[in-house]
Amino acid sequence: MWTCSNCGRVFEKTKQPHSCRRVPLEQHFKNKEQAKELFDCLVEQIDGKIGKCKVISLPCCIHLFGKYDFLAALPKQDRLEIRFNLHRTLDDPRLKQSVPASISAIKNCIYITTVEEIDKELIGWLDEAFYLKS
Repeated sequence: MWTCSNCGRVFEKTKQPHSCRRVPLEQHFKNKEQAKELFDCLVEQIDGKIGKCKVISLPCCIHLFGKYDFLAALPKQDRLEIRFNLHRTLDDPRLKQSVPASISAIKNCIYITTVEEIDKELIGWLDEAFYLKS
């Protein structure tokens, strides 16, 4: 693992090309109060039930890091879109999209619209993603 000395992001490859540019976290939630409530609840659940994570706010989205980069959050007006890798495509009606991320990982995309949707099943998937090295 390699940590960029400029921005603090962790990568699998040494000198991984990337942008060190960051934006304030609150910029992602401007006029998106529902997404902010969902994001705060999600991070609280992850920290309490899976493990502490580091939040990194990039221009494109918000990344959550445990030992690895395990989740991207994209705040929307009425929901929080999350993307995370697993070794499989989820077979669940909540799945909005899945795409290959690598030879062994599938990026699964889910929309969260209520705090009740941050349930035991979702936390189980995120627990799996938290420890997945893809």
